[in-house]
Amino acid sequence: MIGLALTNEQLATLLKMVYVANTVANGPFGDRISRKDFDDMEQYVFSRAKDVFPMAVYQHKVEEGDEHHHPSLIFESDPDVNALFDQYEEYVARMVMAEKLAERDIEHEFGAHAKDQMSAAQFEELVADRSTLYEELLETHGLKILEIAPQFKK
Repeated sequence: MIGLALTNEQLATLLKMVYVANTVANGPFGDRISRKDFDDMEQYVFSRAKDVFPMAVYQHKVEEGDEHHHPSLIFESDPDVNALFDQYEEYVARMVMAEKLAERDIEHEFGAHAKDQMSAAQFEELVADRSTLYEELLETHGLKILEIAPQFKK
């Protein structure tokens, strides 16, 4: 067993980190838990924090004698947490979009089965090179660089 000595400020930061990590790991799955290890760790850390930050911990009985401790709604309206999620979402969206656009370009240039016609390393290198351009364009100009072809407009 490892013990940690944390100041109240460090514990508050740790609670935010654990909340953000578990939300990123399990958030896309709605009520289903994909990463039980993350959810269990969040429960454990918040159970240890209930005496120091009681308003940050929502505690309820699961079964007789068994309690569950998880973040209270305070975290959903915390400006720092929300800023972290906004920054993360913007970054990830830009990176994923740049990669998908690069893959599309490679498919246009080398054919529909380009990925199967070259080594994984070659394909990854081409995607990395081309996605850098899209990342820069999206960073500079935002979604203005994207256009929907007329046949897809209603």
